[in-house]
Amino acid sequence: MSTMNEATELNAAEDAKMARLDEAGALISSAARWSVAATLIPVPYLDMAGLAAVQTSLILDISKLYGQQPSKQAVSGAIAVLLGVLVPQNVTGAVVSSGVKMFPGAGTVIGAASMAAFGSAATYAIGKVFVRHFENGGSFSTFSTEKVQADLKKEFASASEAGRA
Repeated sequence: MSTMNEATELNAAEDAKMARLDEAGALISSAARWSVAATLIPVPYLDMAGLAAVQTSLILDISKLYGQQPSKQAVSGAIAVLLGVLVPQNVTGAVVSSGVKMFPGAGTVIGAASMAAFGSAATYAIGKVFVRHFENGGSFSTFSTEKVQADLKKEFASASEAGRA
């Protein structure tokens, strides 16, 4: 009888995990789409602020899903560090894409397109890294930006290749 109870508890735990992962995936997908919208802001560098706001909101939502309640400032700080990991390898793309919007017409279109790709992939990667951390039993206070750098770059490359949006 106890074996049956243990099996039932295991199934319930697995079902809860799958539901949590589904919800986290939906949050990430939605934020990736909002990231594209944020990067379409035609004002140079305001698009980057919009992107940061979308990513902060995503991590706050994922944290809540896992019973965490970090402050908005702590999340913003973590995102700034994580973007700092991604931007050096994509510095030309992110900064130039936003800055090229200063040139009317083609500059706005080119800047928006490349910022959209960067923003969507970065949002996806950041979301996946946080979900993996929480699924492995971590909390926001134990999150280490240094420990996730390789994973973040891998997720970003995967999302960039897949054209996530």
